[in-house]
Amino acid sequence: MNTLPTKQEPPVVEPEPVPTWPELRDRFRDVVKDFVEEGKAIERDLEPRMLPALKRLKGEIEKLIARLEARIAKRTP
Repeated sequence: MNTLPTKQEPPVVEPEPVPTWPELRDRFRDVVKDFVEEGKAIERDLEPRMLPALKRLKGEIEKLIARLEARIAKRTP
């Protein structure tokens, strides 16, 4: 006695028509536009938090540059 349900056949799915090159271009342009807009939104959200850290980093880099310039000035007669 078999109490297992019978196996159902998968439904037949029609494939999507192949898009034309202009349609692909438009899709790609829309995706890139959304990506850029989302990046700008993330940048606006992160800027207030990142600005102080970036200013400190800039100061440290300027100190290192000054040290290297001083070291080079000592070497050249």
